Amino acid sequence: MIKRTVLTAAAIALLGTTLSAQASAVRLQLAPGSQLSFDGTSTLHGFTCTTSTMQAYVDVDASYQTAPLNTLTHPIVSVQVVIPVKSLKCGGELEGNMYKTLHATEFPYVIYKLTSYDLIAESVAAAKFSAVTQGELTIAGKANPIRMTIDAARGSDGIVSATATQALKMSAFGIKPPTFMLGTLRVGDQLQVKFTLKATHAAIADAISGLSSELAANTPRVTPLLRESHK
Repeated sequence: MIKRTVLTAAAIALLGTTLSAQASAVRLQLAPGSQLSFDGTSTLHGFTCTTSTMQAYVDVDASYQTAPLNTLTHPIVSVQVVIPVKSLKCGGELEGNMYKTLHATEFPYVIYKLTSYDLIAESVAAAKFSAVTQGELTIAGKANPIRMTIDAARGSDGIVSATATQALKMSAFGIKPPTFMLGTLRVGDQLQVKFTLKATHAAIADAISGLSSELAANTPRVTPLLRESHK
């Protein structure tokens, strides 16, 4: 209970402390098509777990909608993402075992926060860029630094997208890969994580009002803070 309370408080802090975001930034709201998945291996076959349920703050430069992105020195202001562990769908017996492996009851969220990034100069164009990012990823209550390259683009419809693929080891977060059938079936330590975030403009005042119904259903004791996110 103590661990759950601490993590819930951490999630609320992440989701509720950006009301005072920089005046020069605008907040984006998640749009349909946002998704995270990870591919794993086992001694029998591979598997994939997927979710489209998440809450995110994506703050960008106020000129992002109209200015060529190659004229902005800092197009991304901040990114914070919270994903309910029990929203991950893996199929079959693996799903429940994955929840146990990730200690979903004690630590119901996967939390990511961007801390810094560097644009890849040769990738920057009027409507797209790539960046090497540094962030903090918390899984099963353990926070680790994470470095990954993201590809971002702004569509003609104003929708901003960001994609990345990153390898992670469960053991780096103190997680023991699950086993089945009395240990004869073993899941590999390494996971290949992929995500696509799609977002559109939303005023800060409109972005904070209540957690999505699915997030609330997965974590019923959390006080609602954000508006409903799109799937």
